[in-house]
Amino acid sequence: MGKVKARRTNREELPGVVVLRDSLAPKVAAFERRPSVLDLDMDLDPNLEHLVDHDPDGFFTAIDGRETVGFCAAIVRLRQCILSELWVLPQHQGKGAGEVLLTRALAYGERSGARGYLALVPPEPEIQGLLLRHSFQPLTPVYQLQLTTAAAATLARGLVSLLEGRNAANDLLARRGQADIDRIDRVTRDLTREVDHAYWLKKRALGVALVRQGSRIAAFGYGGRDQVGPAAGSSREAALCALGWALQLAIEQGAADPLLVRVPARFEGAIEALLDAGSRIQATMLLYGINVSAAFDRCLLGAPNLP
Repeated sequence: MGKVKARRTNREELPGVVVLRDSLAPKVAAFERRPSVLDLDMDLDPNLEHLVDHDPDGFFTAIDGRETVGFCAAIVRLRQCILSELWVLPQHQGKGAGEVLLTRALAYGERSGARGYLALVPPEPEIQGLLLRHSFQPLTPVYQLQLTTAAAATLARGLVSLLEGRNAANDLLARRGQADIDRIDRVTRDLTREVDHAYWLKKRALGVALVRQGSRIAAFGYGGRDQVGPAAGSSREAALCALGWALQLAIEQGAADPLLVRVPARFEGAIEALLDAGSRIQATMLLYGINVSAAFDRCLLGAPNLP
């Protein structure tokens, strides 16, 4: 076995690294099960396509000799670098592949002007140890909850009545309201991510609602056939209302039963409302960060690789 090296991943290599990722993901409860058969004409994870379109220099493959043993992806939003993917084959874990991949990802963030770093990871000892060695600190657990569509519909009706809200997809497609979303993202997540909002609206065709509290737009919530969230609010009441809209929009688009919702533990009101409605915790992930001041107490996360 030679020294493990990391290099930038070429776009044409993505089907191969996706097969590597999808062969490992079923072992982790928070990730969906996908076919792990190489097909060069396969449809890639649309989130991964979006990430590589906007951060192609943040994708890295770990090579041991001629064997691909892992890969990672990092994206930069405003001045925050998010570790979106990091996977290493089990037989190569603890042998340096994760170390070289994370080092390259952090260097990409530094070159891109990042001042803070964020990672949403499963509760696996190897990845947690790796992050801690690189000065990441644990921020909060993130619970992935399952909820039947019937229970979600009942909960949504109660939550959307908390404040005034409306479906705002057409407004946002016309770029009306983007400044409000950017403001809420800054308050709740320490970032702005207009490219991701455009992707959720246009490529994923998610529904989105804006919630008003007093004279201002105070929250947004996304929901679609394959996803509940993200959602965020400048107050906890507005964020709860946005959770209701996210559930309602997902149901309206025909989301599969049960729905999955990813909620940071610090958003206690949402956890309580979902558990009271009959949700069960299906998996737990962990948020780690460097120089991240966001409290994560008024937001829902989106997909694990684009939270």
